[in-house]
Amino acid sequence: MQDIEQQAGQTYLKNLEFLEKNHYDIWYKLHLLELATEDGRYKEKYALDYIDNYFDVMELASKNYLYASNSVEVSKKLVQQVNLKKSSFVFDGFPLYYQYEKEKENFTDKNKGLEDIYPLMTYYLDHITPQDHMIEIEKFIIIGVGLGMHIIDINTKINAEEYFIIEDDLELFKLSLFTTPYYKLNKATLFFSIGDDKEAFTKKFKTFLENSFFRNKYLKYLHFPAHPTEKIKFIKNALSSQSFASFPYKTNLDKYIRTLNYLNSGYKILNLATYFHNSTATQKPLLIIASGPSLDNNLEWLQQNHTKFIILALSATLKVLYEHKITPDIVTHLDGFTTSIEHLKGFEQKEFLSNSIAIMGAFTPPEVLQYFKQENIYLVEDHGTYYNDGFDADTGPCIGSTSIMWSVQIGFQDIYLLGIDFAISESGSSHSSTHQLTKTKYNIEDIDTISSNISFRGDFFAVQGNFREKVQTNPLFYSSILALNKTLPIIKQDYQHIYNLNDGAYLKETHALVSKDISTKEMKQLEKTTFHKEFKSFLASHSKEKLSQEDVNSLKIRLNYTLSVKEILNKYKTTPLSNQKEQYLYNLLSLSLEMFKDPTREQANLVNVYDYYLNYTMPIIFDFFNTKELQNIKKHIKKIDKILINGMTNIEKIYEEAIQNFLDTKI
Repeated sequence: MQDIEQQAGQTYLKNLEFLEKNHYDIWYKLHLLELATEDGRYKEKYALDYIDNYFDVMELASKNYLYASNSVEVSKKLVQQVNLKKSSFVFDGFPLYYQYEKEKENFTDKNKGLEDIYPLMTYYLDHITPQDHMIEIEKFIIIGVGLGMHIIDINTKINAEEYFIIEDDLELFKLSLFTTPYYKLNKATLFFSIGDDKEAFTKKFKTFLENSFFRNKYLKYLHFPAHPTEKIKFIKNALSSQSFASFPYKTNLDKYIRTLNYLNSGYKILNLATYFHNSTATQKPLLIIASGPSLDNNLEWLQQNHTKFIILALSATLKVLYEHKITPDIVTHLDGFTTSIEHLKGFEQKEFLSNSIAIMGAFTPPEVLQYFKQENIYLVEDHGTYYNDGFDADTGPCIGSTSIMWSVQIGFQDIYLLGIDFAISESGSSHSSTHQLTKTKYNIEDIDTISSNISFRGDFFAVQGNFREKVQTNPLFYSSILALNKTLPIIKQDYQHIYNLNDGAYLKETHALVSKDISTKEMKQLEKTTFHKEFKSFLASHSKEKLSQEDVNSLKIRLNYTLSVKEILNKYKTTPLSNQKEQYLYNLLSLSLEMFKDPTREQANLVNVYDYYLNYTMPIIFDFFNTKELQNIKKHIKKIDKILINGMTNIEKIYEEAIQNFLDTKI
């Protein structure tokens, strides 16, 4: 027994040394736990026991054991679950779609955004089946460690390149340091998420995905039975929220080109790179109206009090505002897909919006802009476009989060949020009764179940509520919560106040406030004509209607860079293809590295498009060739390479033509 204790102690010390050197954040957490335990601020929950030649963990309060049987045998059974099947214990990194040729005529704008990836998807699905096996497991996720004894045996079995190790309970992880020599995993790249909250976990998992992104098609995992399943939801949420999958590469390319078209049509481009100061217009209370469930619950209050606020309405709310005779002073829009136009149908738009000031993303469809007077339109370049030197803007994942950021940057002092829930209501609604997604209703009783699919609007999980202790959110909403919680503490000034009127998610830097508790009787009705004139003048002072000569010269540099990319692709095309799978994949990585260089202002747009394209295509290709049953490697290399390079060539061609056309016809 003494030898066992001595060996466990040595393992613990070696692990601490390993963590301090290689994963200092985890070591520091353990150090703080040790200090808190020593001075009585933390009371230990567990005891490590050695029983009948195996270790187990006893919960001190209940006297129950974690394994309650031979932990060595339990660990062996866990290791046996790890296999090479592509259909077993795996997270699918992103979806593949089949038979696109039959469906493409009915594609939405978003579906068209994957145009040159569909042939690759079809080729993959024609040759790879879910029953196939991997040749090797390159990335592996361990959800819950217990005492971790299965981890070393898993590594011996699969010898993965990377491991993501998750444990919610810091004290339990500490006990595993006595029984599991994590330091023996030093040949692999390790990522630890120990005792992390949702935000910290999401950030670390994102880093895990970004590292060797080409291995992300299928991510094998093992779930320790006693560990909560919540992290499985978070992993699926992170996968469904990957930007290259939720906002396709071709859509990104279209966004950059549409912005160029607007720059050549005399539209005012608003610069939100710096904070706006000193305007009497922004001293008036601003009410941001979105289409979350709380809008329905506050419509009567809104009708009674809307004249006492400057009304900023998201475009999705315009029809309901029209029906209730509430005229918006400001309208915001971000969505570049034509499906968003549906929100502007069914009412007399032009008359209703004749005095409304439109602040919209430069990817907004022309069909939306037509409902506003051009003199009232202010477009915002997407973050990273950089056509106007120095112009930028904070942009969230949706127009709700973006409208809050823009309102803060513009300098409004008192901002009220209505219908920005970022959560489902107690009745299961995700949006107000007039929104396009109203038909989507969720069963509250089933909300904790884990679906078999990965979806941006999929699995729900609990977050801190604004009024309630907990509310349920999904990946789409949560991405906006994260964006606001990161950005608002940075951009909000001390004299600015944001009031959250919604029975939805809690947001940092906001105050929870029930609408009926606002002292509206003491507020004056606002004279809107004067506001519109002052506010337009204020925005105009931060806007430009055409590119400067320096910015035009920058576009010429973009064109030259685009031509250099064409040369890289032409050189690749004329280089003989390797018949060896390993060499071919190495050559692809070399090509991608040429596209992923640290971009300058002029390179950023094209690099971003290739980033999205390759983040989708490279994992498909690498997994394709990581298939044990695959035959005729030489033939597959030729077919797949042709599809990939055709897509990359089309990207360059489209962007080159867009810039050239702008330079040839610039006003």
